[in-house]
Parts: sequence; structure tokens; C-alpha cells
Amino acid sequence: MISQLHMAKSATFVFQRKMQMIADNIANSNTVGHKRHLMNMESLFPQVFERVISEFEDPNVPIGKKRRTYNEYGQGVRIAEISKDMSQGTLEITNRPLDFAIQGRGFFQVRMPDGTLAYTRAGNFHQDQNGNILDPNGHPMEPPIRIPQNATEVIVNEEGRVFVQINNEPIPREVGQFNLAMFTNEQGLRAVGQNLYYETASSGEPLLSEPGRDATGRVRQRALEFSNVNIIEEMMQMLITNRSFEISIKAIKSADDILKAGSDIPK
Repeated sequence: MISQLHMAKSATFVFQRKMQMIADNIANSNTVGHKRHLMNMESLFPQVFERVISEFEDPNVPIGKKRRTYNEYGQGVRIAEISKDMSQGTLEITNRPLDFAIQGRGFFQVRMPDGTLAYTRAGNFHQDQNGNILDPNGHPMEPPIRIPQNATEVIVNEEGRVFVQINNEPIPREVGQFNLAMFTNEQGLRAVGQNLYYETASSGEPLLSEPGRDATGRVRQRALEFSNVNIIEEMMQMLITNRSFEISIKAIKSADDILKAGSDIPK
């Protein structure tokens, strides 16, 4: 009966964590560039199961001494993996000249204060007093792009080429080029907050390309990619998780009642 308590306890822990994950997804449903979390669970089997298998395969244990029966039922549940859904989010027109969305798998590159590179899908950029294009947290774009002070309009085409209109010049000047990074396994990127990711051994090294080439995607100016969270789906998951948690609590109470009833039996 103690085992049943541990099984149900493992379920309550998992469902608590899943509810936290769902709440985070819902809270970030309107966050620019946010990618929703996904959770995978797996059953726990008793360690004796592996010991029995190895015992049956051991030629040094006589047939008569090998156990004929053993527990095949599980010992609860645990979180196998929490990953991110890197699918395309919803694109919305903002009409801000320094808002950019990527239609494809690519990531913008920004330079961190320690000199390392970080990657993001959040394209709500702005410029500082010197005209340098920065992300919302003040990190400069890589490669750097600077908008002249006397520019009256910024134009970025789908290939990521940056042009500016200066005064009454008939032809816009080209002042920079976006480069997008693509990874073999986007799910392997490490989230570090502020909608930024670092490369890892699992993600592989970034493959740099101009927008529109090598499946990195194209850049859409005056638009933003918002979260890929589906509110209806998250609400359904919340109801299912809440009901599953309640059932786990009832299992704990039932096991406790049986233990109490057993202790009341005269010996």
C-alpha cells in the first residue's frame, strides 16, 4: 500500500509541473517570438524488473533458482522531457518600420555584453541615439546595422537588405544586410530568458545565410511574429491536467483509508 502512495505522489508532482507549464504558455500567449513548452511523461518501472531480466539471462544461475514471477506493474510516472514547439507563430502587421518577422526557420542574431552570440525570433527592434539597431533588451544586431541620423525612411526587403531614404535622394542607400541563423535541431537550443537562445551541442552550430536562401526564411518588415500558443488547446490541457491531479489525490486518500482500516484489524 505504501507503493500506491508513492505512485500517486509521483503523479501529483508531474501534474503540478505540467500546470505550471500550461500557465506559462497562457501568460506568454501575446509575447513576441515566444515558443510554447511541451511536456512528455513516461512510466516508472521497478528496479527489480531489470534485476529479474538480468537474472534470467545469467547462465551461472541454475534454472531452479530463477524467479518465476515478478512485478511488471509500474511504480508511477515522471517527466521524461520538457521541450519547445518551434513552429511558426502568428504574424501580425504593426506598421512600425523596425518591426521584423521571419517566415521560416531562421533566427535573428544579437551580440551579448560578454561578446557571445544569442539568437531570437522576437523582431521588435529599435535604434539607439547613434542609429544602431538593438533588440528590446539593448543588444545590438549581428552583423551591426546603423541607420544614418538624417534618414527619413527605413526599407528592408524580403532578402534582408536594408535601405534608407535620405532627404530627397531619388534612390535609397543600402546600409546593411540581415543574416539569419538556422540550426539542425532548434529544439536543442538553450533558452536563457528575454526570448533569447544559446546554441548547444544538441542544437548544433548555426548555419548562417541571407534571408530567402537555404530554407532560413524571409524577412517581413512592419510585422511581428507572436507566440505560437493556442489558447483553446492550452485551456483543454488545463482541464485535463486539473482532473488528473484530482484523481491522483483521490488515489492517495483511498490508499490512506485502506492503511487505516488495516491498522484497525485486531491482531
